[in-house]
Amino acid sequence: MAKSQVGEESVLGCQTTLKKLQGTQVAKSVCSKAKSHAFIKDVTSNNKASSDDLFSIEKLDECRNGNTLDLHGKGIKKLQKFEKLPGIKTLDLSCNSIEEIEYLDNNNEITELKLYGNNIRKIKNLDRLQELQVLQLQFNNITSLRKGLLKLRKLQRLRLDSNRLICVESRELSGLSQLTSLDISHNQITDITAVNVLPCLEELLASNNKLCGVVDLSKCNKLQELDLSNNKISEVRGLSLLETLTSVNLSGNVLRCTECLGSLCSLQELNLADNQLKSVSSFAQQFPNLEVLNVVNNDIDFRDGLKFLMQCFHLVELNLAGNLAETPEEDETMRLMEVSYLMPQLERLDGVPLNPSNSEDQNSPVIQKTALASASLESTQKIMSCLMDFESQMEDLQQSLAKRFSQVKNLMESLPKKLPFKPSYTASAKLTPAASYGSYPQTNCRSRSRIEEARSFAAQHFEK
Repeated sequence: MAKSQVGEESVLGCQTTLKKLQGTQVAKSVCSKAKSHAFIKDVTSNNKASSDDLFSIEKLDECRNGNTLDLHGKGIKKLQKFEKLPGIKTLDLSCNSIEEIEYLDNNNEITELKLYGNNIRKIKNLDRLQELQVLQLQFNNITSLRKGLLKLRKLQRLRLDSNRLICVESRELSGLSQLTSLDISHNQITDITAVNVLPCLEELLASNNKLCGVVDLSKCNKLQELDLSNNKISEVRGLSLLETLTSVNLSGNVLRCTECLGSLCSLQELNLADNQLKSVSSFAQQFPNLEVLNVVNNDIDFRDGLKFLMQCFHLVELNLAGNLAETPEEDETMRLMEVSYLMPQLERLDGVPLNPSNSEDQNSPVIQKTALASASLESTQKIMSCLMDFESQMEDLQQSLAKRFSQVKNLMESLPKKLPFKPSYTASAKLTPAASYGSYPQTNCRSRSRIEEARSFAAQHFEK
């Protein structure tokens, strides 16, 4: 893969999809173990066909728990003709070696059927399960739907991920009028226009397919969660008409801009990691209620992006790593300080919590780094405040000194350039310092008249 998976690891915006994917991976692991166990059993029996290939009726009661019949990982290769199983709502046949769906006609009370992790190639013989609401067929070998789902009018959740589907046609989904969740991820589908016939669809997961070019979802009026990650999509149309859309994952595509998404006022989580975006300047207007944003590994200028994302006032989680002009690792603390100052409502940046008091693990290195950043930010703010006060005081002092200097200058200019009278000298008299500067009148008299002359001089030449 050309780009890293940092965006996928941080995207809090698509947590539900990740959990489901992890669940299917675990299921696949468990299924493989169960199949290995069945294979070993066959080898030890010299591949001899016997009644052991069928799960005996006597064992059914042991696997029943209330309204659930759990036959998960029992090594079943072929379904036998079940008699009616009264009260059974959930039938789990997952992680076996079943190749065909059959002999379930009498159990029309079933509301949940688990058939994931088998070797099923075709969907058939489900028409009489009129109460079926949940159907899990992931991790099989299904190549097409055909007419296998047309009669399931009450089906609400359908999982077909990790199969071999190449296309999904509108006529194959036309009977699913109550379907709210569809997972067709990890297939080879090239077009998903058919999902527009599902009027109640709320969740669509179609990641890791072969979708390319333009995708139109304008008729999925109730769609809330959309995952189209890891395809080759360049444009998505019709999303602006979906007023209930809250989560969108378009990571791992070839989007160059977001104008095609339109204005999504209800959107809370947006994952656009690993695309070709150059700007986020329109995000505040397009997604005014955005809370979680992942734009990892694009061509966005870091500082330019911050300038525009400051206007996303509801944003609490942001992932910006792997873009242009990224702050070097040694300046990470300064970057945290800068983002914290510009976006005070932000709680996490690139997976690092900006508010350590809300974290459970106070001893983790990430928290220590964040705490250091917060402390440094507080110290820096205090220093900046002191510097501003000092600068203000310096300006006041400078103005005061300038005013006093002006007064002294004016006083000096008002002094006479020549003495008002000529001092009398004797031949042997020596000039005193006062006489040399002409500051005091020179006289030989030591009477009261000397004092009066001094006062008169001062009154004429010095301000009171």
